Amino acid sequence: MAKRLSYTRRDHASSPDIHCRMMHEKFHTPAPVPVNIYPGNNSLAAEIDTLSLYDHNTKHPCPTPSPTPVSSHFSHGTSTFLTTTQPLSPSPAVPVAVITLPLSAKIPRIYAATKIATRHKAVDPLEPSFNRAMAIRDRMSLFLEHASPLAVDVAKRAVAGAGIVDPAREIGLLVVVTSTGFIAPGVDVAVLRGLGLSSSVGRVVISFMGCAAAMNGIRTGADYAIAHAQDEIGGQRKGKKALVVCVELSSVNGVFKQTMNDVIISSLFGDGCAAVVVGAADASAVQNGDLAPGSIVLRGSFSQLVDGTDDGIILGVNHDGITCDLSPKLPGYIKLAVGPAIELVLEGYGLRKKDIGLWAIHPGGPKIIEESLASLGLSDEVASVSWEMLSRFGNMLSVSLPFVLQKMAGDVVKNGGKTGVAFSFGPGITVEGVVFDVVA
Repeated sequence: MAKRLSYTRRDHASSPDIHCRMMHEKFHTPAPVPVNIYPGNNSLAAEIDTLSLYDHNTKHPCPTPSPTPVSSHFSHGTSTFLTTTQPLSPSPAVPVAVITLPLSAKIPRIYAATKIATRHKAVDPLEPSFNRAMAIRDRMSLFLEHASPLAVDVAKRAVAGAGIVDPAREIGLLVVVTSTGFIAPGVDVAVLRGLGLSSSVGRVVISFMGCAAAMNGIRTGADYAIAHAQDEIGGQRKGKKALVVCVELSSVNGVFKQTMNDVIISSLFGDGCAAVVVGAADASAVQNGDLAPGSIVLRGSFSQLVDGTDDGIILGVNHDGITCDLSPKLPGYIKLAVGPAIELVLEGYGLRKKDIGLWAIHPGGPKIIEESLASLGLSDEVASVSWEMLSRFGNMLSVSLPFVLQKMAGDVVKNGGKTGVAFSFGPGITVEGVVFDVVA
């Protein structure tokens, strides 16, 4: 069985039900791109029918110098997570003045180092009515207020793009992925009601798995689709499908404390949403070349928990919001872990790095991309799509990697089919990803 995945993005101005007053960029809406995914060693495989993307647009919440053009990422690797200087060893006869800049003076430099030109937010943190001291309960209500219509809108377009006529009968599992909002009844119930799904549909909420959580959601949907590939719908063995919705609204958790960690996360994270319909089809469609151009054929998925890195990414809940603590050691952890983990995965498929033409690296920040490349011994050019998505959208947690895959699938249609690896990072730290092929 195989799966098909198509992507659509809509301009913000056409969605009056979502608060987005600070829009300053418009996007061309691409034609839907079909993407098929299947585990190559199974007789059945999950099929991702439709992935629909949506995002909000706002300016940086702190003063930001003119961003470096994304093309500069491909010619040098000078951006850093935090800018530091090496200690000097001056002559004893020469006095040295040590100047410590206040945190506020470092903010423009930190924001410039992110290489992010625009981000998208459901809530404007500069709006006077936004209470940065609001309690966690109020923030979660704010999350539900904005995330629910957003998720419903995106899910509807995903279902329509998949050609589903009767969602109540054809969708048997709903998976909601988020690390930025927790409230029940929540987004899952809103999507169920908004799409008219069956009240008996299975529901799974994947939370606090961070940037890598889309991989977990798709894996869960794929397992369901394979298990239910022979289910009857209207007297035909069409198989039931899973709907996976990733929605991340970091903006509702904005506190803007005067700490280095808070400045960093405020400079990186943006809001977004992606919806995926996962179904099943016969694997012979892959073997016979029946898949549409742009299809992504999934050979399999992988997960690797890296020992000794528990402090790398820590997600928590405070009285005033959900928090993310990023260790200064995180880039080093990534550099040490990615190469060995990916090489082991590729070995299991009889592949080497030279066989991989597409590298979908989570665009979590410059150091995330740079240290992943360094660990794999790859050049900046192979991560051009990840750099582009980082510049345009920032780090959208679980939503980011689908944006990278969308762009890659469209490019491959023009340039020829290739084998690829997609991966992201979650708390632990954990490396989560998939090995895939794109049909030209």
